[in-house]
Amino acid sequence: MRRDLDIRLLRTLITIVDAGGFRRAADVLNISQPAISQHIRRLDSLVGEPVFLEARQLQRLSPVGEELLRYARQLVRVNDELVLHLGATQRRRRLALGVCDTLIGVIPGLLAALKQHVPLTRLAVQTGAGERLAEDLGEGTVDMVLRTGPPRAAGDQVAMTLSCNWFGRPGLTEATPVPVAVCASKGAPLRRLTEETLGASSVAWRTVYEGLGVEDVVTAARSGLGVGLLFSAADRLWPGLQPVPQGLLPKPVRDLPVTLSAGPRLPDELAGAALGAVRTALSAYVGGVPAALPS
Repeated sequence: MRRDLDIRLLRTLITIVDAGGFRRAADVLNISQPAISQHIRRLDSLVGEPVFLEARQLQRLSPVGEELLRYARQLVRVNDELVLHLGATQRRRRLALGVCDTLIGVIPGLLAALKQHVPLTRLAVQTGAGERLAEDLGEGTVDMVLRTGPPRAAGDQVAMTLSCNWFGRPGLTEATPVPVAVCASKGAPLRRLTEETLGASSVAWRTVYEGLGVEDVVTAARSGLGVGLLFSAADRLWPGLQPVPQGLLPKPVRDLPVTLSAGPRLPDELAGAALGAVRTALSAYVGGVPAALPS
Protein backbone atom coordinates (compact mmCIF):
# COMPACT_ATOMS: atom_id res chain seq x y z
CA MET A 1 0.00 0.00 0.00
CA ARG A 2 1.40 3.36 -1.01
CA ARG A 3 1.86 5.97 1.70
CA ASP A 4 2.49 9.64 0.80
CA LEU A 5 4.36 11.98 3.10
CA ASP A 6 2.82 15.38 3.77
CA ILE A 7 5.27 18.26 3.27
CA ARG A 8 3.62 20.09 6.18
CA LEU A 9 4.49 17.23 8.54
CA LEU A 10 8.08 17.15 7.35
CA ARG A 11 8.36 20.93 7.77
CA THR A 12 7.08 20.55 11.34
CA LEU A 13 9.71 17.92 12.09
CA ILE A 14 12.52 20.13 10.76
CA THR A 15 11.26 23.14 12.70
CA ILE A 16 11.08 21.21 15.98
CA VAL A 17 14.71 20.17 15.59
CA ASP A 18 15.97 23.56 14.41
CA ALA A 19 13.93 25.64 16.87
CA GLY A 20 14.67 23.38 19.85
CA GLY A 21 11.33 21.93 20.87
CA PHE A 22 7.60 21.62 20.24
CA ARG A 23 6.63 24.93 21.86
CA ARG A 24 9.19 26.97 19.94
CA ALA A 25 8.22 25.21 16.70
CA ALA A 26 4.61 26.18 17.33
CA ASP A 27 5.69 29.83 17.63
CA VAL A 28 7.76 29.68 14.45
CA LEU A 29 5.02 28.00 12.39
CA ASN A 30 2.27 30.09 14.00
CA ILE A 31 0.17 27.04 14.90
CA SER A 32 -0.85 25.56 18.25
CA GLN A 33 1.33 23.16 20.22
CA PRO A 34 -1.38 20.44 20.07
CA ALA A 35 -1.27 20.76 16.28
CA ILE A 36 2.50 20.24 16.39
CA SER A 37 2.02 17.10 18.47
CA GLN A 38 -0.64 15.85 16.07
CA HIS A 39 1.74 16.28 13.14
CA ILE A 40 4.35 14.14 14.88
CA ARG A 41 1.79 11.45 15.73
CA ARG A 42 0.84 11.30 12.06
CA LEU A 43 4.51 10.88 11.14
CA ASP A 44 4.83 8.12 13.73
CA SER A 45 1.88 6.35 12.08
CA LEU A 46 3.29 6.78 8.58
CA VAL A 47 6.77 5.43 9.34
CA GLY A 48 5.53 2.81 11.80
CA GLU A 49 7.82 3.85 14.65
CA PRO A 50 8.15 6.81 17.03
CA VAL A 51 10.05 9.70 15.51
CA PHE A 52 11.03 11.07 18.92
CA LEU A 53 12.17 9.23 22.04
CA GLU A 54 11.39 10.71 25.44
CA ALA A 55 14.12 10.67 28.11
CA ARG A 56 13.72 12.60 31.38
CA GLN A 57 11.15 14.96 29.84
CA LEU A 58 13.58 15.72 26.98
CA GLN A 59 12.83 14.61 23.45
CA ARG A 60 15.40 13.42 21.00
CA LEU A 61 15.09 11.84 17.59
CA SER A 62 14.90 8.09 17.35
CA PRO A 63 17.13 6.33 14.79
CA VAL A 64 14.26 6.28 12.29
CA GLY A 65 13.62 9.93 13.13
CA GLU A 66 17.23 10.82 12.33
CA GLU A 67 16.93 9.13 8.95
CA LEU A 68 13.57 10.75 8.28
CA LEU A 69 15.03 14.17 9.13
CA ARG A 70 17.73 13.82 6.47
CA TYR A 71 15.20 13.03 3.78
CA ALA A 72 12.77 15.66 5.11
CA ARG A 73 15.32 18.44 4.60
CA GLN A 74 15.83 17.38 1.00
CA LEU A 75 12.12 17.05 0.23
CA VAL A 76 11.17 20.39 1.82
CA ARG A 77 14.02 22.16 0.02
CA VAL A 78 12.93 20.75 -3.36
CA ASN A 79 9.29 21.62 -2.59
CA ASP A 80 10.17 25.23 -1.73
CA GLU A 81 12.42 25.63 -4.79
CA LEU A 82 9.68 24.30 -7.07
CA VAL A 83 6.98 26.53 -5.59
CA LEU A 84 9.27 29.55 -5.90
CA HIS A 85 10.12 28.69 -9.50
CA LEU A 86 6.51 28.15 -10.53
CA GLY A 87 5.46 31.35 -8.79
CA ALA A 88 8.14 33.33 -10.61
CA THR A 89 7.07 31.78 -13.92
CA GLN A 90 3.47 32.81 -13.34
CA ARG A 91 4.54 36.34 -12.35
CA ARG A 92 6.46 36.60 -15.62
CA ARG A 93 3.22 35.86 -17.47
CA ARG A 94 0.98 38.35 -15.63
CA LEU A 95 0.78 42.03 -16.46
CA ALA A 96 -1.15 44.83 -14.78
CA LEU A 97 -0.96 47.86 -17.08
CA GLY A 98 -1.92 51.45 -16.31
CA VAL A 99 -2.86 53.77 -19.20
CA CYS A 100 -3.27 57.50 -18.68
CA ASP A 101 -6.59 59.11 -19.57
CA THR A 102 -5.08 60.96 -22.55
CA LEU A 103 -4.32 57.64 -24.28
CA ILE A 104 -7.45 55.75 -23.27
CA GLY A 105 -8.42 55.21 -26.91
CA VAL A 106 -5.31 53.12 -27.56
CA ILE A 107 -6.40 50.39 -25.13
CA PRO A 108 -8.28 48.08 -27.59
CA GLY A 109 -5.37 47.99 -30.01
CA LEU A 110 -2.89 47.69 -27.18
CA LEU A 111 -4.68 44.68 -25.71
CA ALA A 112 -4.68 42.97 -29.09
CA ALA A 113 -0.96 43.70 -29.60
CA LEU A 114 -0.04 42.46 -26.13
CA LYS A 115 -1.98 39.23 -26.54
CA GLN A 116 -0.32 38.64 -29.91
CA HIS A 117 3.27 39.39 -28.94
CA VAL A 118 3.52 38.76 -25.19
CA PRO A 119 2.92 35.31 -23.60
CA LEU A 120 0.50 36.30 -20.84
CA THR A 121 -1.88 34.22 -18.77
CA ARG A 122 -3.57 37.26 -17.24
CA LEU A 123 -3.78 40.88 -18.35
CA ALA A 124 -5.41 43.71 -16.41
CA VAL A 125 -5.70 47.38 -17.43
CA GLN A 126 -6.62 50.40 -15.37
CA THR A 127 -6.85 54.05 -16.39
CA GLY A 128 -6.42 57.34 -14.59
CA ALA A 129 -4.27 60.43 -14.37
CA GLY A 130 -0.62 59.86 -15.17
CA GLU A 131 0.47 61.16 -11.75
CA ARG A 132 -1.77 58.70 -9.91
CA LEU A 133 -0.71 55.79 -12.08
CA ALA A 134 2.94 56.64 -11.36
CA GLU A 135 2.14 56.33 -7.66
CA ASP A 136 0.44 52.98 -8.28
CA LEU A 137 3.57 51.80 -10.07
CA GLY A 138 5.72 52.74 -7.09
CA GLU A 139 3.38 50.89 -4.75
CA GLY A 140 3.35 47.79 -6.97
CA THR A 141 -0.37 47.99 -7.80
CA VAL A 142 0.48 48.02 -11.52
CA ASP A 143 3.50 46.55 -13.31
CA MET A 144 3.77 49.06 -16.14
CA VAL A 145 2.41 52.52 -16.95
CA LEU A 146 1.84 54.15 -20.34
CA ARG A 147 1.51 57.92 -20.06
CA THR A 148 2.19 61.15 -21.88
CA GLY A 149 5.11 63.22 -20.66
CA PRO A 150 8.89 62.90 -20.44
CA PRO A 151 10.75 60.11 -18.63
CA ARG A 152 11.09 60.54 -14.87
CA ALA A 153 13.12 57.51 -13.82
CA ALA A 154 16.19 55.76 -15.16
CA GLY A 155 14.22 52.79 -16.49
CA ASP A 156 11.58 54.84 -18.35
CA GLN A 157 11.45 54.43 -22.13
CA VAL A 158 10.04 56.93 -24.62
CA ALA A 159 7.91 54.72 -26.83
CA MET A 160 6.82 57.45 -29.24
CA THR A 161 6.64 61.19 -29.76
CA LEU A 162 3.36 62.78 -30.82
CA SER A 163 3.09 65.97 -32.81
CA CYS A 164 0.27 68.24 -31.67
CA ASN A 165 -2.12 70.67 -33.34
CA TRP A 166 -4.90 73.07 -32.43
CA PHE A 167 -8.52 72.06 -32.99
CA GLY A 168 -11.74 74.06 -32.85
CA ARG A 169 -14.55 75.72 -34.78
CA PRO A 170 -13.69 78.35 -37.44
CA GLY A 171 -13.70 81.91 -36.11
CA LEU A 172 -12.69 81.06 -32.55
CA THR A 173 -9.13 82.21 -33.26
CA GLU A 174 -10.44 85.69 -34.12
CA ALA A 175 -11.84 86.22 -30.64
CA THR A 176 -9.90 88.33 -28.17
CA PRO A 177 -8.90 86.70 -25.96
CA VAL A 178 -8.94 83.29 -27.66
CA PRO A 179 -11.13 80.79 -25.71
CA VAL A 180 -9.15 77.70 -24.78
CA ALA A 181 -10.25 74.28 -23.46
CA VAL A 182 -7.80 72.30 -21.33
CA CYS A 183 -7.63 69.29 -19.04
CA ALA A 184 -8.57 70.10 -15.46
CA SER A 185 -5.38 68.68 -13.95
CA LYS A 186 -2.69 71.33 -13.94
CA GLY A 187 -0.09 68.57 -14.14
CA ALA A 188 -1.58 67.04 -17.31
CA PRO A 189 1.11 67.12 -20.05
CA LEU A 190 -1.31 68.42 -22.70
CA ARG A 191 -2.38 71.28 -20.42
CA ARG A 192 1.23 72.16 -19.62
CA LEU A 193 2.09 72.12 -23.32
CA THR A 194 -0.93 74.33 -24.07
CA GLU A 195 0.05 76.90 -21.45
CA GLU A 196 3.73 76.87 -22.41
CA THR A 197 2.89 77.38 -26.09
CA LEU A 198 0.49 80.24 -25.48
CA GLY A 199 2.69 81.76 -22.79
CA ALA A 200 5.62 81.93 -25.23
CA SER A 201 3.50 83.84 -27.77
CA SER A 202 1.83 87.22 -27.94
CA VAL A 203 -1.66 85.71 -28.29
CA ALA A 204 -4.20 86.84 -25.70
CA TRP A 205 -6.15 83.85 -24.37
CA ARG A 206 -8.33 82.66 -21.54
CA THR A 207 -9.41 79.27 -20.21
CA VAL A 208 -13.11 78.72 -20.84
CA TYR A 209 -13.35 75.02 -20.08
CA GLU A 210 -11.52 72.48 -17.91
CA GLY A 211 -12.37 68.86 -18.66
CA LEU A 212 -11.51 65.67 -16.82
CA GLY A 213 -9.64 64.18 -19.76
CA VAL A 214 -8.73 64.49 -23.41
CA GLU A 215 -12.20 63.43 -24.61
CA ASP A 216 -13.75 66.32 -22.66
CA VAL A 217 -11.38 68.73 -24.43
CA VAL A 218 -12.39 67.13 -27.74
CA THR A 219 -16.08 67.69 -26.93
CA ALA A 220 -15.46 71.33 -26.03
CA ALA A 221 -13.48 71.96 -29.22
CA ARG A 222 -16.00 70.13 -31.40
CA SER A 223 -18.96 72.00 -29.93
CA GLY A 224 -17.42 75.43 -30.50
CA LEU A 225 -16.82 76.25 -26.84
CA GLY A 226 -13.08 76.74 -27.27
CA VAL A 227 -9.96 75.61 -29.07
CA GLY A 228 -7.89 72.75 -27.69
CA LEU A 229 -4.36 71.52 -28.24
CA LEU A 230 -4.44 67.79 -29.05
CA PHE A 231 -2.22 65.31 -30.85
CA SER A 232 -2.34 65.81 -34.61
CA ALA A 233 -4.32 62.65 -35.41
CA ALA A 234 -7.23 63.74 -33.20
CA ASP A 235 -9.49 64.66 -36.13
CA ARG A 236 -9.10 61.12 -37.49
CA LEU A 237 -9.92 59.61 -34.12
CA TRP A 238 -12.89 61.86 -33.35
CA PRO A 239 -14.99 62.65 -36.45
CA GLY A 240 -16.28 66.20 -36.63
CA LEU A 241 -13.23 67.69 -34.92
CA GLN A 242 -11.79 70.47 -37.07
CA PRO A 243 -8.09 71.40 -37.11
CA VAL A 244 -7.23 75.08 -36.86
CA PRO A 245 -5.40 76.20 -40.04
CA GLN A 246 -1.66 76.62 -39.62
CA GLY A 247 -0.52 80.11 -38.69
CA LEU A 248 -3.64 81.24 -36.82
CA LEU A 249 -2.33 80.02 -33.46
CA PRO A 250 1.26 79.50 -32.31
CA LYS A 251 2.95 76.25 -33.22
CA PRO A 252 3.41 73.93 -30.22
CA VAL A 253 6.78 74.56 -28.61
CA ARG A 254 7.58 70.83 -28.60
CA ASP A 255 6.23 67.39 -29.38
CA LEU A 256 4.55 65.28 -26.73
CA PRO A 257 6.49 62.17 -25.62
CA VAL A 258 4.69 58.97 -24.70
CA THR A 259 6.60 57.17 -21.95
CA LEU A 260 6.44 53.58 -20.80
CA SER A 261 7.49 52.97 -17.20
CA ALA A 262 8.12 49.47 -15.88
CA GLY A 263 8.03 48.50 -12.21
CA PRO A 264 11.07 46.90 -10.56
CA ARG A 265 9.41 43.48 -10.26
CA LEU A 266 8.59 43.21 -13.97
CA PRO A 267 10.99 40.81 -15.75
CA ASP A 268 13.18 42.47 -18.38
CA GLU A 269 12.03 40.16 -21.18
CA LEU A 270 8.37 40.98 -20.51
CA ALA A 271 9.10 44.71 -20.33
CA GLY A 272 10.91 44.58 -23.68
CA ALA A 273 8.12 42.64 -25.38
CA ALA A 274 5.51 45.00 -23.96
CA LEU A 275 7.42 48.02 -25.29
CA GLY A 276 7.26 46.59 -28.80
CA ALA A 277 3.52 45.96 -28.46
CA VAL A 278 2.98 49.51 -27.19
CA ARG A 279 4.83 50.99 -30.16
CA THR A 280 2.76 48.90 -32.57
CA ALA A 281 -0.54 49.94 -30.97
CA LEU A 282 0.39 53.62 -30.76
CA SER A 283 1.49 53.73 -34.39
CA ALA A 284 -1.87 52.32 -35.47
CA TYR A 285 -3.76 54.64 -33.12
CA VAL A 286 -2.23 58.07 -33.62
CA GLY A 287 0.36 57.61 -36.35
CA GLY A 288 3.10 59.04 -34.16
CA VAL A 289 6.83 58.80 -34.64
CA PRO A 290 8.24 55.71 -32.88
CA ALA A 291 11.23 56.32 -30.68
CA ALA A 292 14.32 54.18 -31.18
CA LEU A 293 14.17 50.91 -29.30
CA PRO A 294 16.92 50.47 -26.72
CA SER A 295 19.81 48.35 -27.92
